[in-house]
Amino acid sequence: MNRMHWLDALCARWVVARQPRFFEDGWGSSALLEKLTRGPQGFAFPELSDVRMSPPRREGHLLVQEGRFPSPAAVGSLPAACQEARFQLLLPHGAGPLPPVCVFLASSGDEGFGLRRFIARKLARSGVGALLLENPFYGSRRPPSQKGPAVRTVADLLLMFRATAVEATALLGWLLARGHPKVGICGYSMGGSIAAYAAALFPLPVAVIPLAAAHAAAPVFTEGALSALPDWETLGRPLGSTEAARQRLHELLSAASTTVLPPLPHPKRAIFMAARQDGFVPAASTLRLLQHWRGAEMRYLSGGHLSAFVTGRGAIVRAILDAFSRVEALQLPPDDEPPPGPP
Repeated sequence: MNRMHWLDALCARWVVARQPRFFEDGWGSSALLEKLTRGPQGFAFPELSDVRMSPPRREGHLLVQEGRFPSPAAVGSLPAACQEARFQLLLPHGAGPLPPVCVFLASSGDEGFGLRRFIARKLARSGVGALLLENPFYGSRRPPSQKGPAVRTVADLLLMFRATAVEATALLGWLLARGHPKVGICGYSMGGSIAAYAAALFPLPVAVIPLAAAHAAAPVFTEGALSALPDWETLGRPLGSTEAARQRLHELLSAASTTVLPPLPHPKRAIFMAARQDGFVPAASTLRLLQHWRGAEMRYLSGGHLSAFVTGRGAIVRAILDAFSRVEALQLPPDDEPPPGPP
């Protein structure tokens, strides 16, 4: 096992010292926790019927549009601030017909769109667009009582994970219905984990590129360098000990694992990437997901969790383009209803 990259260790110490603790309000609604940990039984493919788009604007070699839509994900459970989804659609300018598009999900703490735009610009030069979704509980969708990205309860974290996955699947279907011939889904860290989960729910061919992804959030919060982030004192109070809280949190977050869903039907369209000295996502967690999707490809980035995203952008773009090359073009007639999801 490679040792943790020095930058990951330094950042973890800084984050723990400066950032508000996660789960300062404890576990959250027990009824909501039970619902969110049952898995997506009866999942129905969400259809977007009210997407509002701004006029396109030119930014260098990009055409950029802002989009908004009412979230189709558990609206009764989402806080009011989270219920309207927001995204940016970045397409290559002058590309002719509608290009393939990759839905790019946010990593933990990635509020707004700035970090992912570096990848989007590189993709556009190769003729692939990007759709950047802002997570519920982040940025303009952050509840007023929440400080930064530190969600207030465990239920909020699970709800963010599930709602983002549902919104992402809806956006994949919406892109196909608009006439984009191929779609894919990608994300780094938490975004990679959610991308894998959403891809397992999506019923049509899609490129999947989970970057520095865990099979579930459990090992990140209970084993990795960020395991000091939860407010263990608050979580342990109703259970009698911090150790009991750690075990309970592991159980709850493991219920949202991609490995509880059926394996990807065509895993060769999936390319995993992992950092060799990742201090945030245990290597065993990524390998567990890779084994579940037997036949998917694994590629490695040099450095740690943080440095790999900066130094490995070229390799990340190549992996996305390679995954798209393995998906056959599929174009739905405009206004067609997307097919139903798996039972």
